[in-house]
Amino acid sequence: MDSELLNRYRNAITHLLNEPADAGLMKPFINDLKNYLGNITSISTDLDMNDWNDENTSQGVAISPVQAAKCIEETLRTQIFMQGVKLAIEERLKATTDDIHVLYAGTGPYGTLLIPYLGLATNSRIKVTLIDIHPENISAIKKLVKHFSITQNIVAITCDDATCWQAPPSQQFDIIISETMTALLKREPQVFIFSHLYQYLHNSGTLIPQNISLKAWLTPFKSLMSAEANTTDDILLKEFYCLNIDEARRLNAGDASSFKGNMLIPNGVDTNYRLKLTTDIQVYKHHKLTENQCSLNIPLIFLPHDAQLRGGEAIHYEYITPNNADFIFTFPIKNTIKTMNELARFTDLNNLGLPGVKRMFEHAQAAKSGHPFSIADDEWALWTELLDSLTLPYHETTAALYQSQRIEEFEHWLVTNSNLKSL
Repeated sequence: MDSELLNRYRNAITHLLNEPADAGLMKPFINDLKNYLGNITSISTDLDMNDWNDENTSQGVAISPVQAAKCIEETLRTQIFMQGVKLAIEERLKATTDDIHVLYAGTGPYGTLLIPYLGLATNSRIKVTLIDIHPENISAIKKLVKHFSITQNIVAITCDDATCWQAPPSQQFDIIISETMTALLKREPQVFIFSHLYQYLHNSGTLIPQNISLKAWLTPFKSLMSAEANTTDDILLKEFYCLNIDEARRLNAGDASSFKGNMLIPNGVDTNYRLKLTTDIQVYKHHKLTENQCSLNIPLIFLPHDAQLRGGEAIHYEYITPNNADFIFTFPIKNTIKTMNELARFTDLNNLGLPGVKRMFEHAQAAKSGHPFSIADDEWALWTELLDSLTLPYHETTAALYQSQRIEEFEHWLVTNSNLKSL
């Protein structure tokens, strides 16, 4: 490997781990990091996602190696997670003279949250177990371990589903890391990974992220139309779900009562409000990600055509599993909902001449009304292929799909944010 590239990589890691989080200033260092890791592993963020497959499990979707690699490009997300992991490890090292044991579930091809730090820390007391479901990711991780000469830190590298992996007898971990999530804990198995792995966490151990808080707000419709949303006008309805060590303990014991509930609309609220759902993440202590800082924090704002928010009435929510986990909201007033057979076909073209848009928009509207329809694997593949051809990221597109009240709004978003103008 060229010495100049190695020096740029080391400089990038030093800045990302130690400098204040800043999306603009840190972007060049993220680019150096991803390019270096891509060269070592041969899994580049420039590869076509359509050539790589997700893994569908009973507890959620394990995204493909290339899509996982692309997550590194979100600067704040990457930097804040890396710094949170670093702080957790270093605090643990100071608190004991023993080795500390770290479990990293869902490493992706780069092991971004831990592997670069291990190469810089050169501390043999850090003992790590690495798990990923994709053989390609495991092969890439092994290349990085060898390249950075950190074999003294590695206890095991295992290709397995982290929602059912079994630790060796009496094995306990001081830190369990997993970043296998999207906004609102949709689709991916973060909840179920923590639920299963909790049994292997030391009594004084920590999960990373420490806290994932999902909140529901009422937001004025006028603020959605303004150039800058005024969040001070939002009304907090409820923190309707929180994934942390206590919740992982309850789920591991078989208590999933937190998966459903109701939230009351305050008296006096009229129809000029919409429902906003947010995802706040405490990675570790003061290292946090909040609204709009990355794709994990994109707020979803919606109100179905057939519902009306009125004071004194309740919105019901439920976390629907398995396979494709999602929070489903049932609003107090509903009219007739389309059946699955009445939805547009995937081959039906929208006003822009694109297939899939009408059907996926109607899917989203049905889900927002509390009538979710499962999406077949072949439709997901066609949809992600379309988004990739338009250079549109999945998470941001999903947010826009749910936030749009009319298909024309979503089509406008597509034209504004995709490469349609150049096609």
